Amino acid sequence: MSEQPLVSILCASYNQEKYIAQTIEGFLMQKVSFPIEIIIHDDASTDGTADIIRKYEVKYPDIIKGIYQTENQYSKKVPIWDTFIYPKAKGKYFAECEGDDYWTDPNKLQVQADFLESHDDYVAIGHNVRIVDDDGNPMMQDNPIWRKWFKTYTSMEDRDYTLQDFEKGVMFGHSCTRLFRSHIQKDRAASDKKEIALNYTNGDVALSLRCFCLGKVRCSSLVAADHRKSISNDSWTSKTFKKNLTRKDILSLHEQEIFANSFNIYPDFTDQQYRHVRRSFQIFKQNKSWKDFVIFLGNLRIIKHKIKFLKRLFKAPQ
Repeated sequence: MSEQPLVSILCASYNQEKYIAQTIEGFLMQKVSFPIEIIIHDDASTDGTADIIRKYEVKYPDIIKGIYQTENQYSKKVPIWDTFIYPKAKGKYFAECEGDDYWTDPNKLQVQADFLESHDDYVAIGHNVRIVDDDGNPMMQDNPIWRKWFKTYTSMEDRDYTLQDFEKGVMFGHSCTRLFRSHIQKDRAASDKKEIALNYTNGDVALSLRCFCLGKVRCSSLVAADHRKSISNDSWTSKTFKKNLTRKDILSLHEQEIFANSFNIYPDFTDQQYRHVRRSFQIFKQNKSWKDFVIFLGNLRIIKHKIKFLKRLFKAPQ
């Protein structure tokens, strides 16, 4: 019988034939003093992604466990992580990495696990990340994608991160950088006792919120992973590139506030809501589209503190 893994490395993939081998190699190069498992879910890829995963699974049968779908579950609105990945994972800690991101430091897991093992009051630790393009080239500061995500993912410091950072839209590193206690996700049925859905909220944001609600969170300036921002594959970035998602963003903030309140935690998302409303107004001015104007008006309807928002909205940006 194999040892109980201390860390479960969890990966979701779909049509990432070009990247998945590099992702898996980043898992296998980890220098650790404890047992690990690698669980990789393929959502019925139509390219060679699943074949590559199977080859690695045959080569490393004691470590790598593949989950292969014959029909795409995402298109059926099946929650991939909750339904297939988390239930299979056995580790005390979870480390997530999508099939187009990859780890670059062989000591990443050991450093993070050592920290959590010696700090019982912390539930998670993240680190810095480099944003790269399809071919793994670092994005420069003049890239609009880099500018959008710089403060969120790539300017992490060596310190505790708190709800005050989250209120500003700053998490504790990208999802591919985090190691967190498995109960954060495994015990969700108990922690979400009020059955508060996060239908408009991305998974990495939802995970960040849960961690901030359930314990202390640490981050490091160590750059130990590359996060790929692609507009040509099946990534979230490619699906949402140049789309007006401000309505979804505001509704997500409402969900997050309700969720945090269930833990008697009361975040202030006023500034984030204002930024989304202002952005929707700027998109309308740029496109002069009736659809964008309707989105802008709808945003004004659903925000809180409407008079305050209107006063700020038509002032020149600072």
